[in-house]
Amino acid sequence: MSTDIQLDTLEAKGLIRLASLRPELEYLFRHALVQDAAYGSLLKQERRELHGQVGEALEALYPDRRGELAPVLAMHFEQAGNVERAIDYLVEGAQHALQQNAIHESFNGFDRAAALATSQVDDAVPDGAEAERRRRRLVEIALGRASAGYSFRSQEDAFEELERVVAEAEAIGDPELIARLHMAIALGRLQNGESSTSPLVKRSLDRIAVLAEETGDPSLRAMPMIFIGLGEIFTGTVRKGVAALEEALPLVETRQDSIGAAFARGGLAMGYATLGDFDKADAAAKAATAIARDGDLIARLDALIAESFVHSMRGDLDRAVPLALDCIQQAEQTGASACAVVSSWILGDAFHRQGRFADARDVLQRGEDISFVVDRKVWRPTLQAWLGTAAAVLGDAGEGHWDEALAQARAIDNHQGEAGILFKRGEALAAGGEIDAAVADFEASAAIYGAEGARPILARVLRAWGNALRVAGRTADAEPVFQRSIALFEELGLDREAAAVRTAMALGTTSLTFE
Repeated sequence: MSTDIQLDTLEAKGLIRLASLRPELEYLFRHALVQDAAYGSLLKQERRELHGQVGEALEALYPDRRGELAPVLAMHFEQAGNVERAIDYLVEGAQHALQQNAIHESFNGFDRAAALATSQVDDAVPDGAEAERRRRRLVEIALGRASAGYSFRSQEDAFEELERVVAEAEAIGDPELIARLHMAIALGRLQNGESSTSPLVKRSLDRIAVLAEETGDPSLRAMPMIFIGLGEIFTGTVRKGVAALEEALPLVETRQDSIGAAFARGGLAMGYATLGDFDKADAAAKAATAIARDGDLIARLDALIAESFVHSMRGDLDRAVPLALDCIQQAEQTGASACAVVSSWILGDAFHRQGRFADARDVLQRGEDISFVVDRKVWRPTLQAWLGTAAAVLGDAGEGHWDEALAQARAIDNHQGEAGILFKRGEALAAGGEIDAAVADFEASAAIYGAEGARPILARVLRAWGNALRVAGRTADAEPVFQRSIALFEELGLDREAAAVRTAMALGTTSLTFE
């Protein structure tokens, strides 16, 4: 009996229905229970054979759609008992999903590939070439899981998995693969608050430097400088970080990766903005956005973070707010949780400065909750501090967690985080009438920001400090603090904020404005 007759018979009995004629003939079971019953009636060996035949037919019919069909092919070959081909297709499908910004689907594909590959550990390997192919695949799977899971997975889990394949990568001996692995380790650990001198970070940075010398690749030689520069910008000495990126970035413009392009340019934009070099910050942010257009989802979100941060530091909150909100929404829709953490702080800070403390509290609370899930040690203390001030202004002084936040920031030498926490604790203390304690925090915060050259936020700390003194009736003490704030705002070209400080100096009211 021909296939056409069999199909007609099944359709006549109401078991299947015609789904489409073009681009090819397609039938579907009329009910899932019918499908389950038909599948269950097959012997196990029959199922395996049929799955294998379907997989091979799909390969032959659609050679140009392998990436799209890879998950289906992987399923058929796994059911057919062909684990090798199933793993290969899972990896191919996961890489295709990552290119389409389907990060959770990508991670799940790499996850399944890792599980199947682990089950093969004790299998006999036919020859040296096959052994090397499997080693390479293990490294690629670990790198894929780290990349796909970057913004929602626990960093400690990712670090542990990457460390497990270091020996495999070294055994392969491919400089590019080894460099990619050590770049993922070094950047991930630096972003998690470790210093460039911590043992595993230094190990990876040194290995990258050796590989750069062996290959003569100037772009690879620049990567340690970029990683260290980014770490300095977000937690350490901003000017040192900016100088490192300025030196290194021209060397990596030809590298086809978002670490050496959009992310680093965005980091440089944030460094410039922190220092108050707004023209340079604008140029760097625009470059990051342009580069990110051809990058992945995380690259585009990183560029959006940089752009919103630059506007915020410049005092252009009407432009910063929608950009940060857009970033949060995209990040949450796609599962890029780490990007939502950073954008939550930017948006919460902007709401603070607009006097929208209830809105600030809500977005900062959401950011803090996510930071615990994805383990972002660099940003969590800062979120806690801004959240504490919003809560204090709204009458809930018990939500500060100041000591915990300060301890976390100091534990990873996050000087800017420490300064921000002291700044916000000073505001909360001033709101509660504890003026002497508030002044001590403002003074300590201003000292750190001043040493870092972080002029825009220093000017805002001085403004808050002066306001606290004025409200407490200590106008003589407030005047020199206000004058320092005005001078900085004018130096930065932030005339509107300078005018607001002058207005505060002239007020006789006891209202307290947070900035």
